[in-house]
Amino acid sequence: MNHTDPPTHNFEGTNWHILGELELTIESIAGDATHAWLTDVLHPLNLRADFLNKILNSAQQAIARAVQAESVIKFEHFHLIVFVPSGPISPKRNWGFFRVEKIENTAEGNVAPEHAIEFYLYVEGG
Repeated sequence: MNHTDPPTHNFEGTNWHILGELELTIESIAGDATHAWLTDVLHPLNLRADFLNKILNSAQQAIARAVQAESVIKFEHFHLIVFVPSGPISPKRNWGFFRVEKIENTAEGNVAPEHAIEFYLYVEGG
């Protein structure tokens, strides 16, 4: 398991930056480590417990699907990435999220593809 927590990894031309990224192998994707990492990464946002649980359940469902797909497609790595809006983030806001899953071939072309599970958190009404 390899995780990076870039403080402000902005994407040019977008209003998103990475709050945290976790790189996993199939052997390390299941279990409490992913849940604990995601909880830790989201902690600074001071999310309501019910909303945090929705994100955690969504991640668990995506991971279960990825593990099931891995029996057919051999993935090199799994990436769990959390994006938030660029700029100052004030706690105590109403948040929403959506999830995007991607399967991408690596640059070498003959190496197993990578599976990315991306969470985009946004301030509702913002």
